[in-house]
Amino acid sequence: MKSYQTFPALLILILGLVSFSCETVVDVDIPFDRPQVTLTTVLKANEFPKVRLSFSKHALDNNYIYEPIKNAQVFLESEGVTYELEFEEENGIYKNLNFLIQEGKQYKVIANVPNYQPVTAIETIPEIVPIKTFTFNGEIQKDFWSVEQDITITFDDPIGENFYEIYGYANVKTTFEDQFGNEQQHTSFYSLQLNPKNPTYQNDYRFDNAILINDRLFEGQEAILDMFSYGTFFTLEGDVEIFIVLKSVSESYYKFHTTYGLQWWNDGDPFAQPVQVFANIQNGIGIITGEASYVYQVK
Repeated sequence: MKSYQTFPALLILILGLVSFSCETVVDVDIPFDRPQVTLTTVLKANEFPKVRLSFSKHALDNNYIYEPIKNAQVFLESEGVTYELEFEEENGIYKNLNFLIQEGKQYKVIANVPNYQPVTAIETIPEIVPIKTFTFNGEIQKDFWSVEQDITITFDDPIGENFYEIYGYANVKTTFEDQFGNEQQHTSFYSLQLNPKNPTYQNDYRFDNAILINDRLFEGQEAILDMFSYGTFFTLEGDVEIFIVLKSVSESYYKFHTTYGLQWWNDGDPFAQPVQVFANIQNGIGIITGEASYVYQVK
């Protein structure tokens, strides 16, 4: 009887070995398209120009490091003047330290990569818009653990379509005595978590602490922006510096960060509507944006 009971087990073992020995590995030759030149740059008013060049990657490429293109020629044109940007090995970017980007001007980036058509992009730098007033309106105790501070800023919106990003930060300095009895000072940086009161400016897909808006509700008029700031930074005692930044950004900046934020927010949802991230590079892929910041020191 024992021999009949063990027969099914032996049969299953033999079939498994036969199946395993007959397994065939087939290498599928997946065609890889020629990589495109990727150009990214943020032209900031009153800063040196910087441009990053790399090649795009295939979806199945597991290398997460984007190696810079080192043998290109990169130029920046504005008002008939051409500036050449030199490659900096340390940071992997092209830059020029002989001139600063100016607000209100248009710039054209030209990148000549061997065996590729010239990659170009055009951007206009917005004008700096100063903050007129800042008002601290008090605190709101949301629950036992959290407090929100009510603040308001005002500024004059120039005529035309404009876009802004508002953010804040605090530098908190503390003094202590080290183990040798010497007085030391340490500065901690904190990003303010700002949330607009107006539902029009609220969204779920921003993954930083900034507020990105357009001027449709106050075009060409005085803008009054009411916000909540999480925490108690504006009433902290001691050596505290608080800054609110009103950054005028280009339309390209607004469209890129809006579409990129939506794509990031929908990541992992197979039923979400696909979002095409905004790009504005000719003969390549990538993004060029412009910005001009006004920094207001609250305290």
